[in-house]
Amino acid sequence: MGISIILYRVGKADRIEDLSNLEKEIDKSKSVNLYKMTEDLAIIFMNTVDTYSDTAALPYKMLLGNYVEKQVGYRIINGFLSTSEVAKICNWICEHKINSFEGFSKMYDALSQEAKQELEDIGSGDKKSLFEGYVQPLTEFYFAALKDNNAIVMCGE
Repeated sequence: MGISIILYRVGKADRIEDLSNLEKEIDKSKSVNLYKMTEDLAIIFMNTVDTYSDTAALPYKMLLGNYVEKQVGYRIINGFLSTSEVAKICNWICEHKINSFEGFSKMYDALSQEAKQELEDIGSGDKKSLFEGYVQPLTEFYFAALKDNNAIVMCGE
């Protein structure tokens, strides 16, 4: 049984400590649930099976943020992205065109044989279901966060 990774849009912040009443913000915030597909997406976005090898990489940060550990109500926050980092993620999304099925397909089709094999071994979905179910909602979430000047927190639930 795995953990769902859920990203929440919160107020503008450079540091998680800048956010006051975080529990209330999370409760009323817009979110995107990556369910148990975080590893699949990391393999695709980073083109590696060692998805924890570069925690400073934008694709890694897009999914898991910068590591923090903070209990907020019943949730445990394990990742945070500042408002300025959201803009960097959106630039990466646009640069790689993963906000369109064509762009995501191009990235998916260019995966190394090792990455493709790992996706098969873990029973990952096909590229269309991954795009429609996870990548498209994720990229829309990021563009909305950029527009609304949000920071993002990541929780494992």
